[in-house]
Amino acid sequence: MSRTPPARAIGIGVGAALVAGATLGNLGANLMPVLLPGMTDRFHLSNTAAGWVATAQLITTALATLAFTTRAARPGRARLARIGLVIAIAGMGLVFVAPNFAALMAGNALTGAGLGISYAAAMAAIASTEDADRASAVAVVGGTIVLAAFVIALPEVNDLWGGTAGFALLAACCLPVLWLVRALPDAVERTENPAPTAASVPVGFLVGLALLGATDQGAWSYSEVLGEDYGGMSSGAVSTVLSVSSVVCLAGVALSASAGRKVGRLAVIITCIAAEGICKLVIAAFPWGGYYVTAAIVWQVCYMGLLVQTLAVAAAADRYGRWVAACGGAIAVGSGVGPAPSGWALDTFGAPAFGVLLALATAVAAIPIVSAIRAVETCEPNSLEPVVQS
Repeated sequence: MSRTPPARAIGIGVGAALVAGATLGNLGANLMPVLLPGMTDRFHLSNTAAGWVATAQLITTALATLAFTTRAARPGRARLARIGLVIAIAGMGLVFVAPNFAALMAGNALTGAGLGISYAAAMAAIASTEDADRASAVAVVGGTIVLAAFVIALPEVNDLWGGTAGFALLAACCLPVLWLVRALPDAVERTENPAPTAASVPVGFLVGLALLGATDQGAWSYSEVLGEDYGGMSSGAVSTVLSVSSVVCLAGVALSASAGRKVGRLAVIITCIAAEGICKLVIAAFPWGGYYVTAAIVWQVCYMGLLVQTLAVAAAADRYGRWVAACGGAIAVGSGVGPAPSGWALDTFGAPAFGVLLALATAVAAIPIVSAIRAVETCEPNSLEPVVQS
């Protein structure tokens, strides 16, 4: 007889734990724009040095997430998440009191590693819930809202107490999370090795997600530059558009879920990737008024819908959570490396060609992503799930 990990209902405790995990995993990518100025001012960093500080945290978060995907598929996720949190809190504390640039780099790297470990545990836990679609939606939407609150609060904290005070606030906020993660749905103990049908995460799938993450983060990093310098829009207008799109994007969760029930996840994912590619092209090649506004909003709605649906498919592919944890890590890797080559491409080729490159890269990324998801969606139910013989 075979059995899969018991599914957990998504109550308040489980939902809060998943939201906390999603927030931790995206802390660096989402909050770096408001954290970096404080570090730059305190240590008088050049743009290049500041970029290395940001990379230290973002890349270690991504690599730690990938490195701990297998461990996150085994029992003890709450303990693993707490270990990551303790490491992250120590790193944030080191950044807060850092006496020099070396300590600043070390603190950011330590912070990133801890965040990645906790993120791997939380993402893997999505696969052990009774409704992976709902669990991924709760994690993504809740994390987005919490991060938006931090975007508002951190600049105020840095203004009041200076420099790296924002890291002290984040460390304090991580303390109650040590208690919240107790509710993370756990995996069951495996008494034997997984059956051959327990497919490992396809490397091409992860590479495709990393490339897609790089194009998304690269385009987003320079979206304000494109609107102002190439589209002739005012700074206020561009900021308003980007702020609105960051809020409206939450509609992508509900829209993608509704569409997925009618036409299937695969069709939704293909549509979202295609729309993303077109929007990135428009934002770079035609960053004027209505074109820019429409493309920015549609892009972010599709991005959110694509993220939720991809996590849900990954959770269904492997109920122990290796796939979904690896997805989070791969996207984080792309997000970490995306801005640098995107900036180079924009400076070297100009905005229209940059848009074409973004669209082409999105199309290339779609090939292994769609291929892997089609394989999962067309398999018999539970055929890709690891089993335990008893």
